[in-house]
Amino acid sequence: MAKYKAGTYTGKGYGVKGKIILEVSFSENEIIDIKIIKHREIYGQAYGLESSPFEHWIPKIIKYQSLNIPYVIGAEVVCKAIVAAVSDCVEQADGDLYELKNKKVPTPLKKENRVIETEFVVFGSGIAGLSAAVEAKYCGADVLLVEKQGIIGGSSAICGGKIMAAGTKTQISKGILDTPQMQFDFLKKAAGSFLDDDKINYFCYHSAENIDWLTEQGFKVQDVEAPHSSQLPWRIHNSMGGGGQTMGYGGGFIVPLNNKFHELGGKTILNTALTELIVENNRVVGAKAKDVIDGSIITIKASKGVFIGTGGFAANRELVESRYPWMKNYYYNCPESSQGDGARIAESIGAKNYKHPYLQTMMLNENTGVGVNEEPSLIINLEGKRFCNEYQFHSLVGAEMAKTGSAGGWYITCGEEVEKYPLLKYSLGTKEAIKANSIEELAKKIDVDFKNLNDTISRYNYLCDIGFDEDYQKPKSEMRAIRGDIYYAIFLRPATSITFGGLEIDISAHVLDKNNKIIPGLFASGEVANTGNFGCGVPSCGYSIGHALHFGRVAARSACGRELL
Repeated sequence: MAKYKAGTYTGKGYGVKGKIILEVSFSENEIIDIKIIKHREIYGQAYGLESSPFEHWIPKIIKYQSLNIPYVIGAEVVCKAIVAAVSDCVEQADGDLYELKNKKVPTPLKKENRVIETEFVVFGSGIAGLSAAVEAKYCGADVLLVEKQGIIGGSSAICGGKIMAAGTKTQISKGILDTPQMQFDFLKKAAGSFLDDDKINYFCYHSAENIDWLTEQGFKVQDVEAPHSSQLPWRIHNSMGGGGQTMGYGGGFIVPLNNKFHELGGKTILNTALTELIVENNRVVGAKAKDVIDGSIITIKASKGVFIGTGGFAANRELVESRYPWMKNYYYNCPESSQGDGARIAESIGAKNYKHPYLQTMMLNENTGVGVNEEPSLIINLEGKRFCNEYQFHSLVGAEMAKTGSAGGWYITCGEEVEKYPLLKYSLGTKEAIKANSIEELAKKIDVDFKNLNDTISRYNYLCDIGFDEDYQKPKSEMRAIRGDIYYAIFLRPATSITFGGLEIDISAHVLDKNNKIIPGLFASGEVANTGNFGCGVPSCGYSIGHALHFGRVAARSACGRELL
């Protein structure tokens, strides 16, 4: 008796960035082919890597004739979408979906505990880790790259694919005047006394060189832009396909770096988490790691050093909400692996782990995108009070909200600006927009004190009428009074993808102890070592990627005894 109605069927599932449409072909007895017809998924996550679901997980469905294949850790949403699409096709082919979803597949035997000897071991495979790994290979080292997830890239793969740099060839070709000193001054103004001047000045004066280096590895610059129309000069370099307030274009640098690492003979271990640093005679000489699939332990001896690039803790809800009260019920856009493990493990051997009073805070309606696209109308906190110039980079608006302690806020408008902002226009027609015929009715619907809201709107309208924002200096061109037949409010939820603080490194990327002395053999870069990089907020997209890349390279050269950049 036939198991399927032979033929080719089309099914769909919903991945990270929308529909994934597949064609599945059946004989009477089995699935014989699965083709991806249409998708918008992330390059460097869904596809493009040695363990990406599209290339390496889908074939297992055919091989084992099962939908019970363990998901790729770090790409679970993509795997679930594929299962949904294939399931759709199975039902169209009159197959037994229950059987397919429950058919057992071979389970790999548990690996023995083992010892690996190398020269330089890198934990974490985002831009910091991959830059360190590739640079160390160029220095002639034997390098082992260890990643907690089942896929390379970390937060870097799913970011917007933007890199900050000053004085680059792309800028010069477009007639954009920018210098390392101008970039440093911008960052210093944003971070103030939180900034490690020497370290960030070093990054700024090598940022253009780092873009050149990244290009040599296969990265392609699409264009250059400003992070916000209010910020000049344009110094944010986009990966191909990126631009604007987007996410999911980090594969533009993750994939070529990963390919280069393997081309140079580097070795990678996936699904393996750092658990312990090994110290002998006051020097870090290796580490222990645990296979997250089977629990086996790997002891890694690293004669030149250990690099930590394991990211921050933005996905650690308990830690974030307890440390930052305004982040209650926050939204995050980073891998679940961002738990802060690396910093805590380094702290256990005496490393400084700075508890920064702030983290990146955005105010975002995650269902519509309102809050991150330069929408300029009035924004209030949960008390109904205005608190900043709304027309600035979204993370700077969020930083000002954080100072009020408010766990979110409201975007208030009568819709005057919608023709300039199509996404906002769409949003006002959705259920995310609370509508009212008066300010009093709106206050009741959004549970905000009427007097506060009325006073705030009255004051804001007065400033719009006189054409000068005496309170927060918002440009006159972006001041529009809140008057109309309908009042709208869209809730802006606190959101983050970057945490501050953590390990502190010196200019050569050595991790420092609690007495500000280097810990021999231990290096770090990226979000795990964000002390000295940020003030109250993120001043611009591309900055975090830029300095992570720089100090990843520096760490490798330090460990290998080479001249620094």
